[in-house]
Amino acid sequence: MSATTRVLLVDDHPIVRYGFVQLLAMATDLEVCGQAADAQTTIELLPDTRPDVVVLDVVLGNTNGIDLIREIKDKLPDATVLVVSMHDEQLYAERALRAGASGYLMKQEATET
Repeated sequence: MSATTRVLLVDDHPIVRYGFVQLLAMATDLEVCGQAADAQTTIELLPDTRPDVVVLDVVLGNTNGIDLIREIKDKLPDATVLVVSMHDEQLYAERALRAGASGYLMKQEATET
């Protein structure tokens, strides 16, 4: 029996979350355990979903995703946080990594299928 990686998706755009769900559904070892559009919902979901990986945007409406990364890492230190954002890597990537993110990916990056 292989281990399944539990993924929590956090983005304030429903169509982006839907796209991630579709992409992750192609991987047999990944399971979307929850979705959130804002920081408050994300924090509320953490105890029940216990994600291995949190994929989030660095800006969620009026919420600073950098602060959310710190909160996630405080509550789930072993969780991997991956930031996927349309916002300039030069402005946010270093801050995200310092806050505890494991990686930063621009949404406009090409995908391999």
